[in-house]
Amino acid sequence: MKRRLLVTMVGLVVLCLVLVGVGTAVVAWVRSADATEDHVEGQVRGVAASFEDSLPLLARQGFSPHRKERLLAALNLDDLGVAFVPRDGSPIHVVAALPDEVAAVDLRPLAEDASGPEEALSTSGHHGETAWAAAVVPLAPDATGPAVVVVATRRTADPLAGTYGWMLVAGLVSLVVSAFAALRLSSSLAQPVIDATDAARRIADGRLDARLDEPDPGRRDEPAELARAINAMAEGLERSRGLERQFLLSVSHDLRTPLTSIRGYAEALRDGAGVDPARSAEVILAESGRLDRLVRDLLELARLDARQFALEPRPVDLHAVTADAVEAFAPLAEDADVTLRTVGDGPVPATIDLDRWAQVVGNLVENGLRYAATTLEVAIADDAGGLVVRVDDDGPGIDAADLPHVFERLYVAQHRPADRESGSGLGLAIVRELVEAMGGTVAAERRHPSGTSMVVRLPATPD
Repeated sequence: MKRRLLVTMVGLVVLCLVLVGVGTAVVAWVRSADATEDHVEGQVRGVAASFEDSLPLLARQGFSPHRKERLLAALNLDDLGVAFVPRDGSPIHVVAALPDEVAAVDLRPLAEDASGPEEALSTSGHHGETAWAAAVVPLAPDATGPAVVVVATRRTADPLAGTYGWMLVAGLVSLVVSAFAALRLSSSLAQPVIDATDAARRIADGRLDARLDEPDPGRRDEPAELARAINAMAEGLERSRGLERQFLLSVSHDLRTPLTSIRGYAEALRDGAGVDPARSAEVILAESGRLDRLVRDLLELARLDARQFALEPRPVDLHAVTADAVEAFAPLAEDADVTLRTVGDGPVPATIDLDRWAQVVGNLVENGLRYAATTLEVAIADDAGGLVVRVDDDGPGIDAADLPHVFERLYVAQHRPADRESGSGLGLAIVRELVEAMGGTVAAERRHPSGTSMVVRLPATPD
């Protein structure tokens, strides 16, 4: 990749140098040709004007080579010719040999337009690298004879003559500098991509600990953003794998514990070990209920993840339906010696799915009862930003490292209390899915001096 990038950049520099050089040469040549043509035309008009008083002598004696050489040297011209061009189309009479670049047909229009001009008419053009110009000697207004035309030529000089060597040297120096800069730039651009590709391959091979060097915080270019994105992806994958492993261990524990109890009591009944059959049946029923709840939670989370559920929102009194859902847990709270109460002023109008909302409240209250020490309070309020339901417990609280993740699927707190059953963490994941489906949000907050608040925010119901 480095070599390809280097060749491409050097090729672009060479192409730019060639285009600039050719463009400069063409523009300079065109400007030089135009300037030469203007110069020749101005000179020949001056010569034509100077011949106005010497026409009789010119007609008798011709145009001497000595005089021609002096004019050419004085006017910086390459060649000079003089011809009489009849106005009636008769053959042209050449007084001084015309330059090879000018034909008689080029002079005929001047004679046709020179019927008594008061000032010289002129024309000019290019023939290859030679600029030529022709001008009519001014005649009296009543002149009827042939037009006297003076013709001059001058070779267009190359404006860059003597500079091509320096241009070549400058081009070579530019090429060397550009190659060095391209090499450095290709390394700085390609190396991060090469490192990112290598890291991506290692991650694809299952080495989720692969990381790129973290760029400086102030860098916001594409290679730095690519490195940050790959590192974030690797961290997310590594964390997801850890959560999956943690979830499997937790579910395995939650399955093994009731199964062990069920098996133990069943074996005791089979062997006639003298256990109370009624008590054994009660334990087996309770443990099977735990298994049933766990399986239902797993199925529910799978359905939520696949979006295989529908909401049936309807207008309700949020305070009343929440209080009813909380009241269903009064016996469980009494057994746990926890005071469970609902606070808030009703009615609080809301548009929600009643069954799903009862599931949300039930999961939050069940989770709160698992950790509450003496009190669990559910508060419902209607503020300017929407509807707020808080489930506050006075338990040990959630560690700060766990707060952002408690509603994530498969997550089990790393710092859970040791004396309480932790569950599998599916209930809170289900809560988040349902609340977000209703257009709301849910978050966990620490209370002071201890305890946790689960805060659900729902959009306000329009009047």
